[in-house]
Amino acid sequence: MRWNDLYIAGVGTYLPEQVETVDDAIAAGRYTEEKKAMNGYRELRVAAPGETGPVMAAKAGLEAVERSGLSPLDFGLTVHASLSHQGLDLWTPASYVQANTVGGTGPAFEVKQGCNGLMAAVDLAASYLSSHRDLPAALVTAGDAFHLPYFDRWASEEQNVNGDGAGALVLSNRSGFARVRSIHSHADSTLEQMSRGYQEWTTGPFADGQTLQLNSGVEDFLQNADVDLDDMISRIGGGVRHSLKMALYEAEIELADARFFLHQQLAETIVTHGICGLLGVDRASTTYDWAKQYSMVGTADIALGLDHVLAERDPQPGDLIVLQSSGAGYVWTAAVIEILEVPSWV
Repeated sequence: MRWNDLYIAGVGTYLPEQVETVDDAIAAGRYTEEKKAMNGYRELRVAAPGETGPVMAAKAGLEAVERSGLSPLDFGLTVHASLSHQGLDLWTPASYVQANTVGGTGPAFEVKQGCNGLMAAVDLAASYLSSHRDLPAALVTAGDAFHLPYFDRWASEEQNVNGDGAGALVLSNRSGFARVRSIHSHADSTLEQMSRGYQEWTTGPFADGQTLQLNSGVEDFLQNADVDLDDMISRIGGGVRHSLKMALYEAEIELADARFFLHQQLAETIVTHGICGLLGVDRASTTYDWAKQYSMVGTADIALGLDHVLAERDPQPGDLIVLQSSGAGYVWTAAVIEILEVPSWV
């Protein structure tokens, strides 16, 4: 969808202090030299006890709200996205984030859309602000922490490595340092079972007490003789291309017009072939090599990348930035934003 009155007014991030390197993980027997060479990560941040996803998201959210210059009374919506366990079972982390940032009586919603959570939340919040013109702003946050025994940040996925941290964006239908020119989300639910495989349903989380192995569902799925691997790969690539194509079309630009391209902090092979190679993205326009020091920060990568661009990459009024992410399910979201002014906090 093309937007004419949607803005980004603030960006916030939070990263824990503790650093764990790839070499630390190899020495501890949790990672291998082969995976280091293949996946390209360098290090990541590890949350301290009590630094759950929503706790970190609230800290990032406070920074984004302060930078926006808006009053808490301006916020009519809070949306919190996450990928990891949020610290407690059967509770409302989005309401926690709201209570510890903007407060108020606006609704607080949680988005669980895998790795695409933050961008999916942005798309939903944009629509909410469009239909509620009397509500000037929405706070969108993402926060994740990955801990044993439930999740092994170094081994629960074959390629991606997961660091802890959070990010936040303030959206406004009045003004901001950047204008959102377009957002487009696209889904292909025929790929849903690729992540689920053929596992039996459980009656509660962490039912068998075994550390998650996210690749087991994919491996199980691929054992089915009816699965057409080439078709599956084509569908995934097609979804990435389609979401980007539509976002560019709706923003009335070409990819070459964008100065920056921000994407998730995926493994080196995926970025090389599935983003830069597939889409024709210039790696120098991304924040990928800079962000190897944080690995894949759950759903917050796009916010961290945008914050870095604003602080370190000398953005200028008129610069265009493409945001692109995807999540198993499958849903892809792409957006185009235009820098209107250098934020006052930079």
